[in-house]
Amino acid sequence: MEILGSLGLSVVFLILGVILKVWPPKEINSFYGYRTPFSKKNNDVWKEANTYGGTMMILGAVIAIIFSIIITSLYGNDPGRSNIICVIGSLIIVLISIFYTEVHLRKVFDKDGKRK
Repeated sequence: MEILGSLGLSVVFLILGVILKVWPPKEINSFYGYRTPFSKKNNDVWKEANTYGGTMMILGAVIAIIFSIIITSLYGNDPGRSNIICVIGSLIIVLISIFYTEVHLRKVFDKDGKRK
């Protein structure tokens, strides 16, 4: 049962990534989507950011789920510790996903949001 608590954050990120892939926001908005100052430069950057960001969220969530299963197996007798490790690990993976998405956007677009 402890595995469910450890997986919670990772599953949320997986669901959000799938939502971005299946129902990407069509226009720049304040409600949902991959929203950073650079991703909101124009609709072309916005679309690329949400497509790539959704893929990165799904990949990161799958890695976080595998990580959570391993940590819970190793620290099953100490649920508090395993939950903390899983949450911190999941957050680090999300930050890495954001970093890679921003790097990707800067490889594809110049500073003004025009494709290179």
